[in-house]
Amino acid sequence: MATRSQAPTPAGRPGRSLLVERELLHSLEWLISLRWFAGVAVLVVTPLAAAILKTQLPVAKLAFTGFAILGYNVVLRFVLRHLRQADPENTVRFQRVAWVQITLDWLAMAVLISLSGGAESPAIIFFLFHIAIASLLLPHDLGLLYVSLAPILVAGVAALEYAGLSPHVAILQPVRCHDPLFVGASLGFFAVACYGMAYCCMAITRRLRRRETELASLYDGVRDIASTLEIDAVLDRIVEAAAHVLRCRAAAIRLIDPARAQVEFAASFGLSEAYRDEVPAEFARSRLDHDTLREGVVHVLDVEKDPRVWRGERVRDEGISSMLSAAIHGRTGAMGVLRAYGAPGHRFSGEDAAYLQALAAQGAVAIEHAKAYRLLADLDRDKSRFLRMTTHELRSPVRVTESLLMTLADGYAGALANEQVELVGRAQRRLASLHALIDDLLDLAAGKALMIVPHQRVLDLRGIVAEAVERFQAVAAEKHIALVFESPDGPLEVFCDPADMERIAVNLISNAVKYTPRGRVTVTLSGEAEHIRLAVADTGIGIPHDALPHLFSEFYRASNAKAVEESGTGLGLSIVKLLVDRADGRITVASHEGEGSTFSLEMPRAARAGTADSPA
Repeated sequence: MATRSQAPTPAGRPGRSLLVERELLHSLEWLISLRWFAGVAVLVVTPLAAAILKTQLPVAKLAFTGFAILGYNVVLRFVLRHLRQADPENTVRFQRVAWVQITLDWLAMAVLISLSGGAESPAIIFFLFHIAIASLLLPHDLGLLYVSLAPILVAGVAALEYAGLSPHVAILQPVRCHDPLFVGASLGFFAVACYGMAYCCMAITRRLRRRETELASLYDGVRDIASTLEIDAVLDRIVEAAAHVLRCRAAAIRLIDPARAQVEFAASFGLSEAYRDEVPAEFARSRLDHDTLREGVVHVLDVEKDPRVWRGERVRDEGISSMLSAAIHGRTGAMGVLRAYGAPGHRFSGEDAAYLQALAAQGAVAIEHAKAYRLLADLDRDKSRFLRMTTHELRSPVRVTESLLMTLADGYAGALANEQVELVGRAQRRLASLHALIDDLLDLAAGKALMIVPHQRVLDLRGIVAEAVERFQAVAAEKHIALVFESPDGPLEVFCDPADMERIAVNLISNAVKYTPRGRVTVTLSGEAEHIRLAVADTGIGIPHDALPHLFSEFYRASNAKAVEESGTGLGLSIVKLLVDRADGRITVASHEGEGSTFSLEMPRAARAGTADSPA
């Protein structure tokens, strides 16, 4: 199985963003909505506060500040809308907008505090709300930097007032802005409150983001298992997720063979090829794998001191100092081990062990899923080979019997009585139906077992469909059915096997004529931007609603079709579906019982599918 040796990156899987990052845009819009209320509140509360407190508040300056808040909020709203339309997936730009928003808000808060009492201002408490918002929205790598900005701004306002460079607006009496003890105590308590709130918010969001990352990776794993049968790709995805979420040096999956003799790397992320080649493959020599399968989870704190680790000094040279292993158990028993490798200084926690066990369970499901699919594919292939062999052996005696009956019917063995002629005719009709069934079974079995390799090339559908229509003109005329062929001018080229395309057209037109007692059958070819469309519409018996989901199933015939035509194999449409899928086409049906049916086939244009002869 394939392995990967890239080093894990904090960004994780390319093109994939976390849920928190995707929600950043909505959070910024929410901040803009709140800022409208904040600006209006400054304009409304300022005159009321001046009247109630009976202080000389600078109403004009505070009002100007309120208008300034509303003004830059308009600009931020315009910028955010532009970014949302231009590049909605670029979370880096939205984080920059968040930085700008919070910086502008904190500067506005500093002005408001300066105009409402400085260190004595009751508005200073509102900084805490912004600290909580910043701690939740912005990355935590520079957390202390933007949390420190709030005490620095308040200290700057207090310093300017203390030095007499900025006028003090008295809210409390007596005025205490020049008392160093009071100012220092106020700033100290405010700084402690800022850092305490930031620490709590960051600790909570860090745990939430960790949980969200784990859930996202587990969800992606489930989706990959359901969407692909490539076991290598799923295992690669699991080890990559383990290294990313656990923020460790590397991760790998080692699987045991059915004889429990060998244990080898099935997928790896962050390990060098030389290291993978050096690790012993004999299961008997892998003590760490033995203990993991027995205990479920094994944590190696120091690779050089743990005797279960193969050549601890070599493992240390790989840049690994610790290991965390989880057993992969399936319904049939032990399957292997999922292992995470920590760099020097890295320590795995109990939460890491629980997450690794969840990933190991996903790995077991993926492996069993792939094995089950391979078993079903083998059974289906064996069934097709059996059908092909059996029907091939039946074809020869059926042909011989048909020839003998034809000899009798033509009188070469002597004249036949009327009753004998009737019996021979009935036998010939039965053999003809059996011959058709054998041919259909051979085509179906050969297509499924891939024993016939189609030779695909560029061809014009008009000629093939026109020949098929011409073949059934006589039959349609006998039933008084108008068989019409409509096709536009210009090439209608597709890339497929001519024999397959002929079989598709003949089957669809034959069914339309067969199950239309009277009326019209219209065969239409049309060219679209990327596809060529073939539609066969009739005014016949239609298809019951409950039969539509089973129409392309093998040996299935609708109840009203059996009433009209007793003979039939029920394989025609299933073969058509098989041939259409092989040509990367799509077939649909629209029908109402008693009103007719329309089969629509879409094939990619030759310019998209291919331009030269090529065996599939």
